[in-house]
Amino acid sequence: MRLFLLLTITLLSSCRAAEEELPPLPGIPTPEDADLRVLYVGNSLTFFNDLPALVSELGAMDGVGIYFESIAKPNYSLEDHWREFEVQAAIESKKFDIVIAQQGPSALPESQVLLLNYATLLANHCKDNDTQLAMYMVWPSKDRSFDHDNVIYSYTQAAEKTGSLLCPAGLAWKYAWKVDPGLPLYTYDFFHPGVMGSVLAAMTIYGAIEQKSDFDFVDRSKASWKNEVPEEALVILKEAATKALTE
Repeated sequence: MRLFLLLTITLLSSCRAAEEELPPLPGIPTPEDADLRVLYVGNSLTFFNDLPALVSELGAMDGVGIYFESIAKPNYSLEDHWREFEVQAAIESKKFDIVIAQQGPSALPESQVLLLNYATLLANHCKDNDTQLAMYMVWPSKDRSFDHDNVIYSYTQAAEKTGSLLCPAGLAWKYAWKVDPGLPLYTYDFFHPGVMGSVLAAMTIYGAIEQKSDFDFVDRSKASWKNEVPEEALVILKEAATKALTE
């Protein structure tokens, strides 16, 4: 029995340590107190490293209170979300100013078609409910790095054809790697983002929804991710985000 309890405590401690890779983030404002209310729709590329909270953390540094909710499930596409109606119901609540959506890389021609089709459905539903859609551009896995430009094209096309905002995270990743190919934007599986990759994605999302490309307000000393992003790397991330948002 004592051995069982010891193993249980050890397992729980390990899980807790894994969940605490980043320190607790600043409090998120209530919907009533927030300057901006955001709904995230996607998969693990959204919930890894709690990307929505990282965006809200940037907002707090910039004096903008961002409330968020997230509907993000492993391996989900926008089609999967659409068929479950949870996203439509959330949009119909008229609780959100912006809906930020993503699926997988969508580089293949048939995937580009599906992304555009369901982005169109989402965009129309957002417009019917006084909400703005934003497309969160992702990136390919390392073993399909040759598809990076196709991912960029796919999400750019979806945003342009639906009249949506574009959060060009995948493009910013490309620019950051041009400066330093060794930046650890991926995590261990070479597809999902490491903390540094999520911080860069968060910058592009915040920049897109706030219509700004100057990240001088970012204070690394107060950031939850200061131990994972050295100052010299942060300079590269800021420049990459700015370039992706302004080209």
